[in-house]
Amino acid sequence: MGTSGADGPIPDRPRVVAILGPTASGKTQLAVCLAKELGGELVNADSRQGIRELTIGVCQPTAAELQGVTCHGLDWSRLGDSFSAAEYRVKATAAVEAIASRKRPAIVVGGTGFYIRALLGGFDFGGVAPQARRTDSASGPIDPPSLAVAAAAELERLDPQRAREVDRSNPRRVIRAVELARAGARASQLPPEWSVVKLGCHVGTGLLRDRIEARSERLVADPFREEVESLLSRGFSAELLARTAIGYSEVIDWAQGRCTRGEAVGRVIARTWRYAKAQWTWLRTEPDLHWVDAAVSPAAVTSQCLAAIDSAWTARVR
Repeated sequence: MGTSGADGPIPDRPRVVAILGPTASGKTQLAVCLAKELGGELVNADSRQGIRELTIGVCQPTAAELQGVTCHGLDWSRLGDSFSAAEYRVKATAAVEAIASRKRPAIVVGGTGFYIRALLGGFDFGGVAPQARRTDSASGPIDPPSLAVAAAAELERLDPQRAREVDRSNPRRVIRAVELARAGARASQLPPEWSVVKLGCHVGTGLLRDRIEARSERLVADPFREEVESLLSRGFSAELLARTAIGYSEVIDWAQGRCTRGEAVGRVIARTWRYAKAQWTWLRTEPDLHWVDAAVSPAAVTSQCLAAIDSAWTARVR
């Protein structure tokens, strides 16, 4: 396929392929296949897989799954520390530029849509650093409804336009918009000068549900329980683990006898399914996304992606 010279992307611009999709849609496997075909390196865009201390519970790709492909960003944050999309953008941008200096394409892969949009959309976040330890927000995955309502009211007063645009179902997004508004700034989109192709992994609802169920059944097993017990023994609290990623609270309850393994699996399936549906909602708003059929064989979906990449990069030099 044409990936350089007269048939490739705009010369001297970093080449980036972004692979998006709901959890369990096959993003990592596809990313590895594309990296091997294109001679590229991966950049993680999953906020949970990027936490250094977590591996099994967040399905961090193993060395065997990576098949020798380099993956950046699997240790950029620490368990219990804040790590914002703005911080992610700085580290991921440096990784993309370093990969480009080696004349390789960067394959950005992960299910944290805001990370990918922050990186590829070029959000500058108004130059305002998020509060590392907010005194007016909960540290858990969901802020109290009363806080979200108060933040939305303040945003309407400070920045009515942004109040109309922000996703009010996401309390953290509303609170971040308030932080920017208080500083007299707004997150602006300044797209980097990269040659970007965005691919979306599409899997039918029934098959995706089946994959989530099968993965959850595999996940809730002794190795995950051992990881949880090790983290607890190192001083990480059960409360911290429970709010970090899906599965940890369930495995803690299973390990401590508060539920059966089967009950833990069922809870993980339900929470993961809700998360996947939220990801679909986000993906429907993602611009310039080229959908591929991820329900077919790895070879077939890789072929679809290579054709889309070749078409996009070739068109940009005509």
